[in-house]
Amino acid sequence: MEWELLGIILAGMLLLTYNCFKIPFEMPSPTDVKEKREIRFDILRGFAMIGIVMIHIHSYFQFFHPADTFIIHNTLFLSNLARFSVPIFILTSAIFLRKKEGYWISKFKHLILPYTLFSILGYLIKYKNYSLNELIEFYIFGKVFTPFYFVPLLLQFYLLFSLLNPILLQKKLKPWILLLSFSINVISNLGLLNQFLPEQYHSISIFNYIFFFVLGINIGNTKKSSSISSEKSKYINVVFFTIFIVLLVLFSHLYGTDLKNHHTIYPIFIMIFIWNHLNYFNSFIANLFSYIGNQSIFIFLLHPFIIHFMHSIDPYSFAGPFFGYIFTLLLNVGLPIMVSIIIQKGKFLYRSHRLT
Repeated sequence: MEWELLGIILAGMLLLTYNCFKIPFEMPSPTDVKEKREIRFDILRGFAMIGIVMIHIHSYFQFFHPADTFIIHNTLFLSNLARFSVPIFILTSAIFLRKKEGYWISKFKHLILPYTLFSILGYLIKYKNYSLNELIEFYIFGKVFTPFYFVPLLLQFYLLFSLLNPILLQKKLKPWILLLSFSINVISNLGLLNQFLPEQYHSISIFNYIFFFVLGINIGNTKKSSSISSEKSKYINVVFFTIFIVLLVLFSHLYGTDLKNHHTIYPIFIMIFIWNHLNYFNSFIANLFSYIGNQSIFIFLLHPFIIHFMHSIDPYSFAGPFFGYIFTLLLNVGLPIMVSIIIQKGKFLYRSHRLT
């Protein structure tokens, strides 16, 4: 069965269960306290960023040991488990999006400029026969490194919001726009739009993620949820999460199915599941994931370089597959964070020097 349809069936079962037992659960929404940053969305981004790294680690292990089915099926399971990551990034990027003065200046400084520099550097490092036309094509479609497609994709959504934000923010139209975006997303996920779109555009098609973007805008303009998660809702969440885990194990280990990263139901379920269990996190775990979420741009742009260079080293050489996986994960998350700390300290010292 197509996973998109299976997800819709499971979502229907979940909603029916909630409705039958009248169980309240908290939907993600920004806090009412304007002076305080809502770190829970940073925690979600932290989970998503680690998930993106896990997806690429699977490809790294598969590159060296495609015949080691036990290990590859385990890394595939972790990769499939992390398939909520890109949709969650799209969603959280939309939540605090506002059309205000300096809208594109901010996007240029914090996204376009770093992406441009890293794309040029990555192209010079990864490829041998340089071509300006090829560089431009790779830059536009995010093909210098596979994960880079996310930036052209995100920029399309920023442009869409810039042009249509008066319509997207109209209260009367919100439910209809959300329903329309969900329908388009499902149709796109089923591959029904591919024949109408250029093949080059498929990887950065906004139709694959448009529901998450619209949902993020709706969440960002919704008052804090008054519904409080009950203990029953947490148990029901755990039951359905267990069902998802069993299905992921089944399809990863028995069928070797590599899931898409833009199914509509699974990312939303994971978001609600994490959101309703954040109170169970101790402060260290919460702060750790929040910090990773805040540094996601550095991790996102730098870890493809690390993975690229690591393709000359067998991951099993790091004390075997288990420790090799852990080491690769820590290196691809930790090293970019160290770079971000150095850069930020450099900026601080520069500003301090200017003030003296």
